Amino acid sequence: MTTTKTNIAEVADQFAKDATEKFNNGYTYYVEKGRRFNKIVMERPQGGGRSVWAFVEITTGALIKAATWKAPQKNAKGEFAVRFMLDTDEGYKQAIDAADWTGGFLYAP
Repeated sequence: MTTTKTNIAEVADQFAKDATEKFNNGYTYYVEKGRRFNKIVMERPQGGGRSVWAFVEITTGALIKAATWKAPQKNAKGEFAVRFMLDTDEGYKQAIDAADWTGGFLYAP
């Protein structure tokens, strides 16, 4: 799979849709687009609120745990704590297979 910024945006959208279908728990996962990162947001049923589930770096397809509403998690070295790469079919499959509705799969092993 060759990816571009446009492809990564489409991949992030598909990942959010696949997560919504996989968990089938009433929560909706969708993408809010940004300049450097696309934010995957988890919305609770019946207007119960929203939280950031993960970030996807637009240029690389890196799936990163959220630290706050506005920023992805960094590791001890100050680098983004990349957990999966969505820019390949294999990386995408690993990420969606590992995914859980709470985002716990994005914590460091």
